[in-house]
Amino acid sequence: MNLKSVVTIFFVIFLSVLLNINLNHHEEHLEDLKIKTEAIVEGLSAPRGRILDRNGKVLVDNVGVLNIVYHKNPSIKSEEELEIAKSLANYVKDFNITEKMKKNYYLVKHNNGDDLISADEYRLLEERKISKDDILNYKLERIPVEALEYTEYEQKIIYLYSLMNEGYYYQDKYLLKEVSEEEALKIMESDIPSLKIVVSSKRVYPYNDTLRDIFGSVGSIPKEDSKQYVLDGYNLEDVVGISGLEKTYEDVLKGKKATYLVNSDYSLDLVSEEKRGNDLVLNIDIDLQLKLESELKNELVLARNKKQSRYFHDAYSIIGEPLTGNILAMSGIILNDDGSFKEITGRMLSSSFAMGSVVKGASSTVGYKTGAITVGQKLLDSCVKLYYQPSKCSYKRLGYVDDITALKTSSNYFQFVTAIKTTGNDYHYNMELPVTKENFNTYRDTFASYGLGSLTNIDLPNEKIGMIGDTISGDLLLNLSIGQYDTYTPVELFQYINTIANRGKRLKLNIAQKDSEILNEVELDQGFYDRILEGFYEVFHGGTASSYANPDLQVSGKTGTSETFYDSNNDGVVDVETINSTLALFYPRNEPKYSMVIIAPNITNSETYTYPFTKNISLKMTNYLEGLN
Repeated sequence: MNLKSVVTIFFVIFLSVLLNINLNHHEEHLEDLKIKTEAIVEGLSAPRGRILDRNGKVLVDNVGVLNIVYHKNPSIKSEEELEIAKSLANYVKDFNITEKMKKNYYLVKHNNGDDLISADEYRLLEERKISKDDILNYKLERIPVEALEYTEYEQKIIYLYSLMNEGYYYQDKYLLKEVSEEEALKIMESDIPSLKIVVSSKRVYPYNDTLRDIFGSVGSIPKEDSKQYVLDGYNLEDVVGISGLEKTYEDVLKGKKATYLVNSDYSLDLVSEEKRGNDLVLNIDIDLQLKLESELKNELVLARNKKQSRYFHDAYSIIGEPLTGNILAMSGIILNDDGSFKEITGRMLSSSFAMGSVVKGASSTVGYKTGAITVGQKLLDSCVKLYYQPSKCSYKRLGYVDDITALKTSSNYFQFVTAIKTTGNDYHYNMELPVTKENFNTYRDTFASYGLGSLTNIDLPNEKIGMIGDTISGDLLLNLSIGQYDTYTPVELFQYINTIANRGKRLKLNIAQKDSEILNEVELDQGFYDRILEGFYEVFHGGTASSYANPDLQVSGKTGTSETFYDSNNDGVVDVETINSTLALFYPRNEPKYSMVIIAPNITNSETYTYPFTKNISLKMTNYLEGLN
């Protein structure tokens, strides 16, 4: 083949490819070119989705607020921007400026600081022996300290000027947020160039403080998380959920920002409009929530009127569905010394308490699993006396008890004897009881399988488990078995009673509506569960909680009291012995519909009188729930 033929074939192939591109891929390549040559930018943060209760009532919403936004003209001069800043300075309420902002402002006002650089240094710059960055650093270092002492008015100008020059040229910058209609009108009537009014959204809460720390907050991206947010496609100026449900469900609630085409003069053309985020539907029933809050507040006030309850300040309760793990209402309330209330529901994820005998369902599980409990075997309730330790007893002599009646009457002695047997020993008076960490782990591992001493995986950030004691002794093992050593959070206690109601299935706790999730199953023969459930039923039918609910509701559960200590004068030293009162329940007996826990820390400092806080809340709330059906 000669050269002419090769050239001819080459041009035929070239023309064929060119023709194919023009006919078949023209639009595709034009789009690629457009993407590579045109700048597309996003607008300001879009409205977030609402948060609704299970019945569609709005719990968190958005309201429009007016903002003054600056869009830079590429030909504008620094002097002109300073004039704009001066015209807005009196509208600035909150501001914060840095040393660097002050120095940059000084340079703008003083001929860019050229007089701070010597002729020799400019010569070195021309000879490329030093850089422009070096020159700038020299200027910043040489600004007199006294020259940076500005009045508050000047500081506001510095603040606004700095905002105007942050980020990219073509980006809109918030200068004034949440201005009044009157202020916005005055500013726009001044016909200041490059300013416009932009309406943005602000979170509002129709039910005021109710569940506020559960809903969480929105705000600027935390510095420590900035890298991850950027990787996820956020701009550092974006508003995001920084706590509570707002943070957990950021992907659901965040809106889609508008996009704009940047023209050569930095003006913007709308490409796509902003879109509000998706709504988040909760399992919370706001009417039930408000009822629970109201009853907690009322009972707190009544209890504090008793001199024996002078150290009783806060109370917690959760109501939910044991067969799903859904939370219908949850409330933590503190009664301040001035008579005001504060909502502290979020503390239920981190504040922990000695729960007392309410944990004995898990304790009995240990006894069954290790063979330390013989079904139906009766023991005469008494006291346990270990070597060099004071006697430990039930709250009164209870006569003969077995594994069911020990739960019904809350026999400490039964659990003490059981705990001793789990170590391979039988109890005898004044015995030494050597124990190991493994003996404690026998209890703790089982407790954790119920949720006591493990994370519940509730759909909220920053959950913590209670305190796990690190001292190993026989006496403390007995305390652990009756809930008077390790501490647990209210959500842990709630998951525990749900697991009892579920015959050993531990479900993830959910505030937002989502599918149930089994975390684990307690390894226990169902025949033993029949014994535990019977004991819990008897607690409310002739036992320690026999007057805590309408008998017709077939409530099952467990009461608890625990000795604890309180810092009465806030000096960091616990100096008063107090008692925590707790209650965990579910009903009806078969296919339970509701579960509830109530925790009243430091309810009394008296051994002879305890205000019936948990009883009263139990009666009122179970009656209320029954009225809903």
